[in-house]
Amino acid sequence: MTATIAVAASLTATTAPAATAEVVLDRTTLSEVYDPPPGFYTYAPSVVRDGDTEWIWTCHNDEADAIKDHIYMTKVVDGVVVESRSVLQASPAPAWDSFHVCDPSVISGSFRLDGERYGYAMFYLGNDLDASAHNQIGVAFAKAPEGPWVKYPDPLVTFDRQDQWGVGQPSAVALAPGSGRVMLFYTRGDTSTRAYQRVLDLGDMRTPEVGPPTLLTTDGLVGTDGGPDWLNGYDVALDRDRGRVYTVREQHPYPELNPWWIGEAVQLASMPMANVLSGGGEWSVEADVDQQVTGHPRNHNAGLVRTWHGYLPARERIEIVFTDSCESLPTVEDPDWSQATCDSLFEYDLWSITGTVVDRPGHGQ
Repeated sequence: MTATIAVAASLTATTAPAATAEVVLDRTTLSEVYDPPPGFYTYAPSVVRDGDTEWIWTCHNDEADAIKDHIYMTKVVDGVVVESRSVLQASPAPAWDSFHVCDPSVISGSFRLDGERYGYAMFYLGNDLDASAHNQIGVAFAKAPEGPWVKYPDPLVTFDRQDQWGVGQPSAVALAPGSGRVMLFYTRGDTSTRAYQRVLDLGDMRTPEVGPPTLLTTDGLVGTDGGPDWLNGYDVALDRDRGRVYTVREQHPYPELNPWWIGEAVQLASMPMANVLSGGGEWSVEADVDQQVTGHPRNHNAGLVRTWHGYLPARERIEIVFTDSCESLPTVEDPDWSQATCDSLFEYDLWSITGTVVDRPGHGQ
């Protein structure tokens, strides 16, 4: 039995047919989640809700006004931030992740490394350059959400060239809770930008199994200009009741005003899990989170609130945690930074909005 067939068979036994639904955003739920101190930024959240506690892992700097990425854990209890600190840092040179570590995605499972069993895995982007290039994807393990996190020394998804973006923006869901079987979603940027998923078995890191990549379709995705769009900067969650995968992703085209490297809006879309496995199908657009909804000129680098296994916590509700920022001159065509009134990176903080999931009759394709 091939890996894809095995995964499909496993999910068929535990998920419902791919029922369609629509998501209606409730603007009254819009609220700030985490505002870092001056001189610090935070973005690309991986969010787990466990009772009254939210665990949020983000890309975050550890030194004021310095642009060097760490992975932070921010713990929120009853809506109050009780802890925020660096939990994963760059490795000493010349390691593959010796400069930036970013884009966390945390799930629970059963993973064995160097004779020790760990209950949590964090997938992350790492690189060895002071640049947005030569990114690769690795994994670290912990016995508790607080850490400490122990890195597997080699990248799981590799990229050789140092003059191209590489692979990153991982998002993982558990395929068989309590095991090491994972579906890993990620972005690849070289001569174009594309999204993939791979099936992994990390139950024993002496012999990790990394399946072949499956290209994800972009059919059905819509940009802010109403045209076809591509898929990157995204997080995923599995709706096991409906047999669907939800994604929240950056919309394009990017704006011309500073910051022109992040999106004005994120889009929520869904598709049957069977199509995600095969690489076919078409995304159903569920909602757009833009300035009209939030009041922020930039809404980007979002994550979905999930369970420890990467599933939606509730059948009737979906929550998006996104990053906001300001906007000002200069423009991409005239990058005169003396005009800038927006120091965009250091304005990044986290906001949340919730939508109601309403079932539609019939089944999606």
